[in-house]
Amino acid sequence: MSAHRSRAGGRPLTRRDFTRNTLAGSASLGALGALLAGCGGDDGGDGGPVTLRFWKFNAADDGADPRIEEAIDVWNDENPDVQVQFETFPFEDYTTTTLTTAFAANRGPDIFWISPGAFIDYVNQGVAAPIGDIVDPTEYNEPSIAAVTVDGQMMSLPFEMEPVGLFYRLDHLADAGIDPPRTWDDLVAAAEELTGGGRHGVVIETGTGPYQNFTWYPFLWSAGGEVVNAESTASALRTPEAASAFDLWGQLVTRGFAPERTEEGTNNPGPLGRGETAMQVCGFWAISILQNLYDDVPFGIVPIPAPQGGEPVTVYGGWTQMINAGSSHIEAAKAFTEWLWVANDDFSEDWACRLGSKYSPRHAVNEACADVFDADPHRAFTEQILPTARAEPRYPDRVVRAVGDGLEAAMFRGASGDDAAALAADQIDAFLDTYDGAPLNAET
Repeated sequence: MSAHRSRAGGRPLTRRDFTRNTLAGSASLGALGALLAGCGGDDGGDGGPVTLRFWKFNAADDGADPRIEEAIDVWNDENPDVQVQFETFPFEDYTTTTLTTAFAANRGPDIFWISPGAFIDYVNQGVAAPIGDIVDPTEYNEPSIAAVTVDGQMMSLPFEMEPVGLFYRLDHLADAGIDPPRTWDDLVAAAEELTGGGRHGVVIETGTGPYQNFTWYPFLWSAGGEVVNAESTASALRTPEAASAFDLWGQLVTRGFAPERTEEGTNNPGPLGRGETAMQVCGFWAISILQNLYDDVPFGIVPIPAPQGGEPVTVYGGWTQMINAGSSHIEAAKAFTEWLWVANDDFSEDWACRLGSKYSPRHAVNEACADVFDADPHRAFTEQILPTARAEPRYPDRVVRAVGDGLEAAMFRGASGDDAAALAADQIDAFLDTYDGAPLNAET
């Protein structure tokens, strides 16, 4: 479920309400029908070069994405018969209406980025072309491959892994004589002690959407809970474990230890950097943002706290590159995708560790980035957090919305954890009663 701006693109790009508005865009997919005919770029039928249209969201306010643009220029110079036309769109537009409107009008791009929160909808509508023949799965992290595999076919190419941890201000905790929390009890006690004087103890995402769910899953999983059952046929939220995770986030907000709203999405570590909070749940990408924008702020990172006696678990997200099954040039689109993310080691390394902070699902890229990933401050993620990470679930918008409704009830309407879990479970069961599509859980 990601993005952040690199040094090459100016100020760092936050994950920016990671697909928060994907719900609206995904919901419209069901009306697309036979959307694939006529999609894709120019066919080169007049003897000219084939043009592949490649879409993603903006990586900077001016729409620039220098490192990708540089790579595309190299490709276009070396491949005069297959030219890539690169287009970016405002993040909020891209994750809501841009893609769905284009496909509905039979103008979908040949190549585009998709998040885990929208993956299943595009697969179920027949938009995604299988791409498994361009990679060697043994060179990749197995869960990353499983997350994009349906009926044994890879339907998109993962290229980044961004796990979630608990960031904290070294100075704030030291001044209060508090150790970084390792359990939920520690977290609540520390958040209470550190709240006051215009500062909150902790920041969590209170706005509904895929990013909120993404950062809440580690709490659910460490408690032993799940969203849906293994068969993807019913909710798995009617358990004490799930109720406890809803209740924890409810307590943090209703007791005033976490703010009800923040100036920007909590995928931006700005609240921590500005001293508005002592702790913040955020992802691996926050390291490069803090280093670029708040280089005088001392911060540390620990795994997401677990219930007493439990083991920490986290989640990792990341965008994937999908190829339009209706393109007239699927093989050319696959060739470009393979060149960019599989064969182009310099680009992959820049993307992962030289210009940002993103692990790669490719083992070789992470090995090449070991000088960064094995050193502070990345070391905490490499040694303690990434080994416990699960891939972000590929739940469709109705499931995402149901979990969000449960969290909202716990945080803002005083619902108990049991009631919040039951509210979400009822909605999920109603959806799954009529769901006919790819399994919600990744294939293993």
